[in-house]
Amino acid sequence: MIKNISRHVRRMTLLSAVIALLSMAVVVPAANAAPGDAAVLKGTWIGTYSGYSNSGYKSGLEKIVITSVKGSNARGTWQSRPSATAKWSKPKSVNLSVYAQENDDSLPTDYISGADADGIYVGKLVTSKNRLVFTYSSPAKDLLVLTLDLKKK
Repeated sequence: MIKNISRHVRRMTLLSAVIALLSMAVVVPAANAAPGDAAVLKGTWIGTYSGYSNSGYKSGLEKIVITSVKGSNARGTWQSRPSATAKWSKPKSVNLSVYAQENDDSLPTDYISGADADGIYVGKLVTSKNRLVFTYSSPAKDLLVLTLDLKKK
């Protein structure tokens, strides 16, 4: 029994890592891209999240507040809530990095990765739409995989 549980945990961890790598493949920029400036991330970003964990479908609201930036790196907090009437969760630390910047139709697109205590973020900032879109993967949270769609407030 314990052997089966251990094998299942290893498989789920491996599956989560594969999902994270595939997520990165979707947003990997061209080879001539350069690291971006994280100053574009400073401020409050609010939007929705949705996705699955092993226990079922999850959705709600997400807030990321970036308070400090240096070069291509940013630091802040994130909070979530299951509905607009619920209270925000306690703020938790998040670190992000703008690892590449490209021009998309003559407008900059910043590619971003990051992490919090439980998982990783991979996504992009579409400057023209003031929109931050991430995938979030967390093997520690029941193999949680979410899509976050945030706008700057």
